[in-house]
Amino acid sequence: MATTFSDDLEIRYWKSDRRLTDFPDLPVYNYVEQVNRITALASSDEWRAFVQVDEVSLWANRYVLDGTLYKERDLLQPDVRWPFEHEGARWFPDTYANIEKVYFQRETELATVTVGDTYAAFGRGIALNVNRNVDIDIDTSIQGAKLVLRPGAWDLVALAGQLNRQQIWQDNPNILLSPNNRHAVAGVSAVRYGLGPATVGVHGVGYAFASEPGVAEGLSAAADGPDVLIGGVWSEAMLGNVDAYVEVDRFLHPTPITFGGAEPEPGVAAYGSANIYAGAVTVQVEGKHYVNAERVNGVISSELYEVAIAPTLEYERQITEDSSAAVNSNDISAAKVRVDWAAVPQRVIPYVQVAVMRDRDVLGGLHFNTTPETIVHAMAGTETRLDDVSVVFNGGYRLDIRDDGKARPLNAPSSACGTIDMDRQLHGDIDVNFPLPLGMNADITSAIEWYCWGVNPLQQSDYVEMESSMSVEVREGFTVIGYADLTTNPLVDTTGNLSDAWYGALELQVKPVDGLTLKAFYGAYKAGIRCSGGQCRLLPGFEGARVSATANF
Repeated sequence: MATTFSDDLEIRYWKSDRRLTDFPDLPVYNYVEQVNRITALASSDEWRAFVQVDEVSLWANRYVLDGTLYKERDLLQPDVRWPFEHEGARWFPDTYANIEKVYFQRETELATVTVGDTYAAFGRGIALNVNRNVDIDIDTSIQGAKLVLRPGAWDLVALAGQLNRQQIWQDNPNILLSPNNRHAVAGVSAVRYGLGPATVGVHGVGYAFASEPGVAEGLSAAADGPDVLIGGVWSEAMLGNVDAYVEVDRFLHPTPITFGGAEPEPGVAAYGSANIYAGAVTVQVEGKHYVNAERVNGVISSELYEVAIAPTLEYERQITEDSSAAVNSNDISAAKVRVDWAAVPQRVIPYVQVAVMRDRDVLGGLHFNTTPETIVHAMAGTETRLDDVSVVFNGGYRLDIRDDGKARPLNAPSSACGTIDMDRQLHGDIDVNFPLPLGMNADITSAIEWYCWGVNPLQQSDYVEMESSMSVEVREGFTVIGYADLTTNPLVDTTGNLSDAWYGALELQVKPVDGLTLKAFYGAYKAGIRCSGGQCRLLPGFEGARVSATANF
């Protein structure tokens, strides 16, 4: 029996511009947030047992004024219970801990049985995709049971449980932590390999949404029957020099919950891709058609995670407040073609791509426009690797052409974008890695965008944004990183520490021994949308200091 442990400790000093009225100009609302994630895994040849405990504390979160104790911010919502802090008692104030994940697993050549927290994805994730996404601080699991059978050329999966959203954020601020609505999910999947050149899969998934937190509410929701039923089929095959994939899923909505009380309508999601290898040229073709499929995520959007994550055909590094509406559209069709050319094999590989989308969903809360639009997004770039130097560049231009396009009014907030009524985005990003004298190595990354809004009922201002960093590995295990952000976007609810628009920060990373990484950060970065794996989240900005230690032993 082998046992491994990990500990991810982070301490953040949050700076605040908030001040007490009629009181000296002192930063009394600054505070310290400490987050710790501890995991333990015991394993043998066939057995595994895992537990994850998360803990958070707020320090300097209270002050005394005229003999009265004030709490600056609430860590927990009133309906979240913490046994060491009852009314009238002050044991461990502003502290919360939770056993986030637990599972027991037995794996043999024929089968794997998991009881507790598990993850799952069927096909390309259109019907079910519940996995950890640490890039945007999401760790939702299925707490229940999962059985995987592997008889011959088959993979058979059956699972059932309740969705277990993490209670404590590892990277985002922990304020007014809310209890988890334990929505019910059940699914089955069958995959058959070796049907000639093809692999074929079928699956079915059902969701029942709980309106209140707690295990009992989740069981009650499951007993009332499913709110969403999804059935899908997919196939993947290598046909000569073509690697092809196709999937079609049918969505049924037996109750009005996914339609906000309106009459439910069925949905469909179809996705296909093909990679064509022709010597030094690779052509990738993708297509999608999604109608009433994203509604399964709309029910839980306020809980900051998704359960069905379909391929988007979007360039995730440059998704904005407006294009995120297309990512989450309930009525969209799209096609994308990309051509890569190995001009110098393994050294210089340029590409061009064009995506065309038809977004017919104008009723969603994310959409600023009120009519359907055709989106055209053209991109080009290159990947160059020459000995110790590598350069990766991407650039693109995106147009959202509206059906009722008209001249931009003369009183629009900005005239720099001309008079055309469409959303426009010009963007580019670059990553350069190169050696320095004395055995050092540098990496420079930068991404910039210029965005022009069309005419909207609630008009926004055009803006420029940039995120840049330069890291220097002084020696193995010791790295210095500088960050610089810029934004003139009024929708960003943070202010820079260098000026209103500019943010700067410095970070040191030290790895003194294997299994231990130490980081120290000071400065600020801006808020903004970040997307990873087809899932987007609005992440808050930060100003202050942060130290962290990650250990594995």
